[in-house]
Amino acid sequence: MPVMVGATRRYAAGLLCALASLSGAHAGQPREVRAWTTAWAAAMLRSPLPGNMVIGATQTAPALDGQTVRQMVRLAAGGQQIRVRLSNVFGRRPLAIAAASVGMPVQGADGHLDGASLHALRFHGQASATVPPGGTLYSDPVDMSVRAGDVLGVSLYVAGPTAPSTWNPDALRASTISTRGNYTMAATLPRASTTLATLWLSGVDVAASRTTPVVVALGDSITNGFRSDADADHSYPARLAERLRDRQPMCRVAVLNAGIDGNELSADDGGYGPGESMERRFGRDVFAQHGVRYVILLAGINDIGESTMADHRRGRPFDGLAITAHVIAAQRRLIDRAHAAGLRIIGATLTPFEGTLDAYSAQGERARQRINVWIRHRAPFDAVIDFDAALRDPAHPARLRPALDSGDHLHPDDRGYAAMAAAVPPALFGCR
Repeated sequence: MPVMVGATRRYAAGLLCALASLSGAHAGQPREVRAWTTAWAAAMLRSPLPGNMVIGATQTAPALDGQTVRQMVRLAAGGQQIRVRLSNVFGRRPLAIAAASVGMPVQGADGHLDGASLHALRFHGQASATVPPGGTLYSDPVDMSVRAGDVLGVSLYVAGPTAPSTWNPDALRASTISTRGNYTMAATLPRASTTLATLWLSGVDVAASRTTPVVVALGDSITNGFRSDADADHSYPARLAERLRDRQPMCRVAVLNAGIDGNELSADDGGYGPGESMERRFGRDVFAQHGVRYVILLAGINDIGESTMADHRRGRPFDGLAITAHVIAAQRRLIDRAHAAGLRIIGATLTPFEGTLDAYSAQGERARQRINVWIRHRAPFDAVIDFDAALRDPAHPARLRPALDSGDHLHPDDRGYAAMAAAVPPALFGCR
């Protein structure tokens, strides 16, 4: 089965929460005296992910037993302090982290951290952490100078058998799972296995003298970067972040990737895709990011394609008009929520998908075209990015341009993701 794709007031509230956590800091811990910006984030899903007629078999996060997992993340903003956010949002029991650390990789040494850069993390002054069921937990701040584009290694040690219930199965950057033992303060992990999944780590914040405006790219696997170069993260949000970094110091903007492979905009049409719908996770994956000012919404192709697949397997006709109405209604609701929170929300046209196995139909293409007309001409977005125009084949507009097609006729390749990033005007974020 192919994987289908797919504030002002809020910032003030987040800053107040950050300042409020000062009261829990222990003596000798760094004080939170700066403005926090989320510099990296991952959208979390439940594990196991149940299978269905569209996404196939159940997916389960890798279990750990007295092991250390080291996860590498690229920061979209810099600062003088860092803290990490652990998520147990889908957990039914407390998550016990026995030790944790952060460090910087050695230049040119894959998977190895600079021992001098390693910092043990503490949580309310303690070396261990317990994340309650359904909750999240920030580490205490660590004095550590980082820049936009830097890679950070976050190591988490669990002392006993632990089956993650909160993860992202496709992080596009390999994480290392050690042999048994606490290796959080080791420059090199004795490797037992690797995984492309992100386990429990849902965000990294940085603190600087001023907040960096954050752009959240909300979407599905086309946002997440599915079928891009393995372990390189050539997703369009990552490539856009590179473009904006090249414009510094006149353009200080952080871009976060909130994509989930196979995710749908709305559950109104059956909820076939993995993870909570974008409507349901909007608060957690957009509003919860510190410094968020902008949202790019690329959403709806899975609502079309996955419904097409389900209807075909049930032997019933696909209702393109109903899907169109549901997608437009859901986008309108997210626009209203973003505007109510003081955010600018930017709509993105749905990209071509003719030839995608089992998901494409003439009725589905008409639905995509109707949705794109609404996005371009009638939707109350603050701006529109025309990803359809950036990727379509001029000679056959229902298809991806062959030179930008990863091969499944749905997901771009690395050049296609770069073309998407190039289609985003930096002026949308106040950049010159």
